[in-house]
Amino acid sequence: MLDQTTTQPLNYDASVSLDPSQSHHQGETILTVLWRFKWLLAAFVAVGTSVGYWMYKQKPTSYRATTQLMFKSDTPISLDSNTGIVRGGIPSGNLMQSLVTSDAIVNRVASNPELKSIPSLQSNTQQQIVSMVRGGIRFQTLTDQSDSRDRMIAALNFDGRDPQVCVAAVKAVSQAISEHFERERQSTINEVGELVRNAMDKLIREQKDLESEYLTFRNNADLEWNVEGQAINPYRERQFQLQTYRTELEQQKRELNSDLRLAVNTRKLHSDPVLVAQIIGHLGSVVDEFEPLKQIVGPGNATTDDLTLKKLEVERTLIPLQIKRDQLELAYGSSHPEVKSIAMQIESSQNKLNEINQQMTRRIAELRAQSQNVDYDKEAREARDERARTAVDAYIRGIEAQLTVLAQDMADIDLQIEQQKDEADKLKIVEERDASFNRRIETMRGLETQLEQQLAALNLADVKGGILVEPLLDTGQAYVTGPDLKKDLILYGMLGLGLSGLLAMVFESTAKMFRSADEVQRELRLPVLTHIPLDEGRIQQGKGMVDSAISKLDPKLSVVHRPYSPSAEAVRGVRTAMLFDRRQFDSKVFQITSPLPGDGKSTLAANVGCSVAQSGKRTLLIDLDLRSPRLSLRFNLESQTGLTNVLNGELAPAEAVHQSPIENLDILPCGPLPANPAEALTLAELAEVFQWAREHYDFVIVDTPPLLMVSDPAVVTTYVDAAMLVMRIRRRCKPNAKEAISMLRAAGARVMGVVVNEIDEVSGGASYKTSASGSYQSIGYGYGDKYRRRYQQEANTQDTYVVKGKQASERPTAAVKADEAVAPHDQAMIPPQPTPPSHAPVAKRQRAGVRS
Repeated sequence: MLDQTTTQPLNYDASVSLDPSQSHHQGETILTVLWRFKWLLAAFVAVGTSVGYWMYKQKPTSYRATTQLMFKSDTPISLDSNTGIVRGGIPSGNLMQSLVTSDAIVNRVASNPELKSIPSLQSNTQQQIVSMVRGGIRFQTLTDQSDSRDRMIAALNFDGRDPQVCVAAVKAVSQAISEHFERERQSTINEVGELVRNAMDKLIREQKDLESEYLTFRNNADLEWNVEGQAINPYRERQFQLQTYRTELEQQKRELNSDLRLAVNTRKLHSDPVLVAQIIGHLGSVVDEFEPLKQIVGPGNATTDDLTLKKLEVERTLIPLQIKRDQLELAYGSSHPEVKSIAMQIESSQNKLNEINQQMTRRIAELRAQSQNVDYDKEAREARDERARTAVDAYIRGIEAQLTVLAQDMADIDLQIEQQKDEADKLKIVEERDASFNRRIETMRGLETQLEQQLAALNLADVKGGILVEPLLDTGQAYVTGPDLKKDLILYGMLGLGLSGLLAMVFESTAKMFRSADEVQRELRLPVLTHIPLDEGRIQQGKGMVDSAISKLDPKLSVVHRPYSPSAEAVRGVRTAMLFDRRQFDSKVFQITSPLPGDGKSTLAANVGCSVAQSGKRTLLIDLDLRSPRLSLRFNLESQTGLTNVLNGELAPAEAVHQSPIENLDILPCGPLPANPAEALTLAELAEVFQWAREHYDFVIVDTPPLLMVSDPAVVTTYVDAAMLVMRIRRRCKPNAKEAISMLRAAGARVMGVVVNEIDEVSGGASYKTSASGSYQSIGYGYGDKYRRRYQQEANTQDTYVVKGKQASERPTAAVKADEAVAPHDQAMIPPQPTPPSHAPVAKRQRAGVRS
């Protein structure tokens, strides 16, 4: 039978999948594998749920008592500034869970008189009660610290088999938790309070000793202290004062140097002493202190209010800039940006000053002209010039004398500054010791403040009570909690499901069957020519079915009876592959074989022959399965004459050929079943038959026996151009297919590809349908049992026919029964050959393409 529901696209290019290293395996999903073994899953799930129900019946009844507790803290939440720890509030839920199952709580619960008075616990020891309480108690927080840091609500449960024990245990645990926090609070307050008080006493004693030592140090030190208690070094204070005074002298020196340069330069530029004196009197900064020069300039001079001469004071603005430039250049160097900026300002000011000097020169010339207009007698003018000259000289000498005195004073001050600095450095150790005393005293005061705060917090906790435990719900009666039938069924059902899934994966890994076309191509290194679907249809009676001879053909010829079915389309895919192979390799003779019986090779050969003939090609089907021929059955032919008669020289090939109802299709059936089929295929006459077929037909399709049953297909490969392997997907078919391909390649055959037959996608899902058929390992040596029995039954219906070739002119008359030819390879078992039986008349063919 041919198989598959939808036609897969033809993949004839073997270059894609011949190299396993280049193929990409797309395996099946776990769900697909599990669905294939759904019967196993269902069985194990059923067993698992049955076990779960049995376990449910075996479990005793369990009870639970519950209550809710609220934990409150009256201790204010505070942040320790030194450690950063938040103090106060309620512990976290994890800490509370650990506390409930601790020895401090459980031992107190086990000693509860009410719990020990219960009849079911009177015979238990203390340790047994402790184990029972620890195993049954459950603590679960209902709120967390994000809700509130000073309150927490928790559920307290106890599970057991005695409801009275459950209620008593919950009450005892609640009471034990309250007592624990009360005792812990009292113990903590007492211990911490004692520690704090001891630390306070010790700190106060140390502080008094330190203050006494510091007072002694101050009495003996050379330092001075201000009203704020800060230490003062007298030598350093004197050093700062001298440095300030020296700065003032240096400023005065700069001003005198400026006046000196002004006087000297003016005297060099002008020969008129009166004019020089007047200029110096207006521009000099110390003129008011020099009376002779002041008398020469005189009050009310016309130049006093002269706006042009007042502009000469611009030179004074250069003095601070020059001083600042010298300081920066000394500190940072001449390339510093700020030094360059000041130098540009000085340069700009000097340029401006040069312009003013030119204006001054013109103004002086005007003053001179005015002064010349005044009528003075010669002697008066000379006397006046002499006084002006003498005053200017005296003014210059006076400034020089002042500069000399300033230089001496500055030298003396520098010496004093250095002396004061040395004395101040000697007191550095004393200053550092004073700072150390101050730091220690400040630290002790801070510790004293912290201890006072802790004492205040302890007193506050003592008053407000710390953590309090308050029941929110009455314990009430215990209620039944188990056993849970639903939980047991789900648990053991899932366990059965998991175990069945594991077994399914084990079975899948040991199945040794193909699951996809990619796997076939990768393992066999051959292309899959087509997938032939399962074809369960019948003969379609329609307008095209008018020939009664065609209607009598085997219903398995889907190409003839169901030309539009998926299986027919799949066969056309094989035909297309043959046409491509003919174009590429000039192939005419094609062999169709299979690994095992039942793979559908004869049905495929018949359908492919019909399909090629329908395309207008002259086609010959040769039935070379001399052990179990089936082509005659497919085409409803009389098989008394056929290939074996041609091999014995009784008929010419054209006389043994039968014409089928399909146009362009001829069949060369097997003929009489030979007693020596393997030897018949080795005769030279078989080569002549193939040569004749090549000359008279476009395509020759040869049906051969299964490869793993007999050696016949390997012999036929020498006469064909290409071979196709037909296989059905069944358990352990992978090693069978690999061995069959190896046999073909060892015989030198060029294998076109693989045809996967009889695929049921509805039942097989995404992978190939599994089959319960036997495998090569179960068949044994030589023929399979079923294959052997069928051959014997058919051979028993007629006399045994021995093929000897054309050279045998006479045949023995004794008949040899088929049951005596079990081992055709054993020549000792073959009796004398019988006389060839008479044959029915051969149907003469009128087609011009076939000649006798």
